[in-house]
Amino acid sequence: MTPVRGMKTGQRLVIVVVFVLCAGGCVRRDGRNSDCRLPGESSDHPVSARHLSADAEFAEDLAIRYADVHFGRRTPNASENYPVERDQCMARLFAEIGKEHGVPVEQVSGALGQNRGYIDMVEVLPFALLYVLAAIVSARMIWRRYAPAEDGWAPGIAMALFVSMALAAGGTLLGEMWNWFVETHRIGNNHMSYRADRLFFAKHRLELFVAALMIFWLAAIHAARRVRLEHFNGR
Repeated sequence: MTPVRGMKTGQRLVIVVVFVLCAGGCVRRDGRNSDCRLPGESSDHPVSARHLSADAEFAEDLAIRYADVHFGRRTPNASENYPVERDQCMARLFAEIGKEHGVPVEQVSGALGQNRGYIDMVEVLPFALLYVLAAIVSARMIWRRYAPAEDGWAPGIAMALFVSMALAAGGTLLGEMWNWFVETHRIGNNHMSYRADRLFFAKHRLELFVAALMIFWLAAIHAARRVRLEHFNGR
């Protein structure tokens, strides 16, 4: 990879990451409070599935903030009824949303956590690109260090096997941490609570680990072919 090409790749990754971090601006942030109070919307919106899901998510965050401030462990009124108080507040807010939009409260509660396809893609894509880049660089380093023409295939394959497992495991763990970080920025609340279970990495750990392994081995196979071709051309 030439320096210019590498710089362009890095610039693209920076742009994508900045876009993701700025995506939090698309989340409703005005009127956030810890009083279990649903602020009125500043403009009329069509009652689409995505908008209803966003409203339900906003109400959920307000309920968590309310419970954290008034019944959390670090508050003077810490209570074992924290989940009950949180859920009761959320139910009241869901009822208000349903009344405001003229839909059943069951439809509001059912919209919570739905329509996350776009959100998951925006949050996961930058890390996926970084992982692919790391896999390509690592695979090339392995085959240049253990060139098949000099050492045979066994050392390179053994090292690639070890690195693939380590990189896939580490990538899955770091990906979940990245997912958590971006989501807390998006919702504007560091206390994820049970919402962490809805994160893409949390729901698909095994699948993502397997996918990470496959990505590395595809990169390793491509790098091996490239090193071998360079060797033959250099004769």
